[in-house]
Parts: sequence; C-alpha cells; structure tokens
Amino acid sequence: MLESTREIDNLLKKHKNYREGCLNLIASENFASEKVRSYLSSEFGNRYGCYSTEDPKDREYTGNKYIHEFEMETQELVKDLFKAKYVDLRPIGGHMAGMGVVLGLLQPGDLVIEVSLKDWGHGLVGPMCEVRQFDETINVEYMEFDKNRAVDTEKLIKQVKERKPKLVIFGGSGTLFEEPVEELSPIAKELGTLIAYDASHVTGLIGAGVFQNPLEKGADIMFGSTHKSFPGPQGGFVVSNDKELIEKVGNTLSPSLVTSHHLNRLPALAASIIEIKKYGQEYGKQIIKNSRALAKALDKEGFQVFGKDRGYTDTHLILVGLGEFTDSAPAKYLEDFNILCSDDFSGSSPEIRVGTPEVTRHGMKEDQMKEIASFFKRALIDKEDKDTLKADIESFSRKYIGLEYSF
Repeated sequence: MLESTREIDNLLKKHKNYREGCLNLIASENFASEKVRSYLSSEFGNRYGCYSTEDPKDREYTGNKYIHEFEMETQELVKDLFKAKYVDLRPIGGHMAGMGVVLGLLQPGDLVIEVSLKDWGHGLVGPMCEVRQFDETINVEYMEFDKNRAVDTEKLIKQVKERKPKLVIFGGSGTLFEEPVEELSPIAKELGTLIAYDASHVTGLIGAGVFQNPLEKGADIMFGSTHKSFPGPQGGFVVSNDKELIEKVGNTLSPSLVTSHHLNRLPALAASIIEIKKYGQEYGKQIIKNSRALAKALDKEGFQVFGKDRGYTDTHLILVGLGEFTDSAPAKYLEDFNILCSDDFSGSSPEIRVGTPEVTRHGMKEDQMKEIASFFKRALIDKEDKDTLKADIESFSRKYIGLEYSF
C-alpha cells in the first residue's frame, strides 16, 4: 500500500525509465507533448460543467462562466478540424461516444452492421449485446473483408440492400484502408440507413488531412477518441452536420452515461488541436511513410503482412500474421523483449497489430523501420537470446526519447 507521495514519485520514475527503453508500437497509444500534458493539471479537474444538450449555457452547477466559454471555444476547434457543424465533447472515451450513438439513434429491433472483432473491430455493438437488455433490443450483423483486409464494397452494398439496417458503423482498431463510405452513401440515403464512422484510430490522420474525412464522404455522424493517431489527452467526441442526430446522441449521453465529463481534458484537447493544425500534416505523412516502410521490411524478413496488394496500409498501423512462428500470445512474448504491440486470436491464427504513431513522434523515420523489422525477426523467427536482444532494443529505443511535430 502506498503511504507517501515519494513512493508515488518513485513508481512514476520507474515507469518512465522502463517505457523509454521500450519500443512502443501499440497503435492505440501516443505520446502527448509536455505542453499538452501540462494542461491536464488545470483546476478544471475539480469542477462540474454539466449542461443540457439543447442549451449548453444552462449549466447545472454555478461558477461555470469561464468553463462554459472554454468548452464552447474547444467545440469550435473540433468543428473546424473535422469540418462539422455540431459537436459533443462529453463522452470521456471513444467507446462511450459509440454507445451514445448506438443507443441514441436506434429503436428496439433495429439492425446494425459493424466490423466484427475477428476483423479488428472495436467491439461496440457485439459486446453490448452480451448484456441481456441490449441483446433483446438490438440486432447486429458484420460486414465482410477481402484478402487485403479492406471492406468488401460489393458484398457490403448487397448486404445493406437485402438486410436494410438502420445503422452501418465503419471503422475499427485495424483500419488499413479507406472504407467505402462514399460508395454506400447514396444507397443508404435511399433506404433510410444511417452511416456512422468510428474514427477512434484514425482521428489524428483525419485531422492532419492525410486520410478521408467521413463526414465529407457521406457519413451522417462520426465519433472517436483523441489519444491514438491523434496525440492528445484520453477522451471522446461525437461530430455531425445533422443537428437532430447530435441532439439525440447528446440526450442519450447525458445524463444516462455521463454527467461530470472530465473538464480537465478540454484545455489539453484544445492545445493538441492547435498543435496538430500546425504540425499535423507533416506528422501524418511521416506516420504513413513509416507504416509502409515497416510493412515492407517485415514482409522482406519473412512475415505475412496483410494488404500487400494494396501497398500494405494507408494508415498508422499494419497487421501481421504469425501462425507460422508462434501458437502462443505473441504480444506477451514480445513484451519480454521490450517490444510493445497488440495481438488477436479471434481469427484462424494469431496476428499482431503494429502501430507507428509514437515512434514517429519520437523522431524515427523509414531507416529505423528496417531496424525494427529486424528486431521482430530476431525475436520471432531466429528465437535469439532474450537478454541480448532486449539489451539491443533498449539501447535503440533510448536514442529516440525526444519529441517532434509538437510544441
């Protein structure tokens, strides 16, 4: 049990030293600048800014004069970044934002089509339906993917025409390529189907202008988080150009899912948006260059890298099959070498998801991606001595503890 702040400080120092020696390739993590992180300690963290969706000025608590001003200014930044007319910043995470969209837009018995967990979906509606009350009121089916791990557009259009869902949710935690939002949009409008986009993983790439903006391609609503390819504080958001939809979602979010919406993240979010407006395009382009370079290098080293026929990836991540090299949990195995990534066993064989947002932010470029690929080979194919390889990875990682594309 912790008994002093000195013990807290010591644990934080240990964590910092440990992570500086790790090669962080977790696609859902990033490294916020010191300036952005400093705002998380603002006095906002002890305040309540609860408001009604229809009138944000009508705050439940008093003393919100400048909190209201700041929240509205931050909303304007988000609107401008994502080219949206309406925004709700009350979700404290991307998953909560998604739940607000699903529960706010559906009627009992409606059908949703989303990305399944086996295709690196975020596990939104499917896991929700493990709760009996949701299972009795929401129906869910899954879109199909092709051999390159891209949405099969032809099959999806056929599925939508036949099944007539109320909602289609694009996006997930393994998005390699742009989804066919634009292709589905006219058909969805004709059928009365709504299109939502889970941008949690590609938020930073959208904000940087290097990936499709779903709202401009025909999506009715978009939700996500701000701490993956987007190098901001943890948190969620919902944006739309349809006032009725955003109000339905907002009335669902509050007060049933969230009341006190963690105001201390708003100054950090505002700072990260200003940062990405200044440095984002250069950062986003380098992320994609690094992803493709790493994918090509891993392929050359003998790994099965998905999406090869389409250039491997257009985002911050790549997917790698490891069935030939391991039948155990590869992420835990690699962690022993100080390589951090994510794995998945829901398909026929183990896969890892490798992301480049943080290593790019620390200054790594294409040449370093080749070195990283060699570390994977040494660990998984050559089965090299753990202590030797771990020491090499630590030495390599500690060369890149600075920060680029930031204040």
